[in-house]
Amino acid sequence: MSREMLKNLIELVPENDIEVLYRVIVKFVPEVEPEPGELEALLEGREDRKKNGTIPHDAINWE
Repeated sequence: MSREMLKNLIELVPENDIEVLYRVIVKFVPEVEPEPGELEALLEGREDRKKNGTIPHDAINWE
């Protein structure tokens, strides 16, 4: 089995079944692991929100 064979088989799938096929195929696409810096920033943001809370959108001076 090759990618080319799969591509050709997809062409034979009826249009009304494409969504189902997409849902199956997308499950095989590996998720991207976050970079260490991204995880650190996320955890830092969560900790800051716990300590300091949030500011309402309408309380920000946007000018």
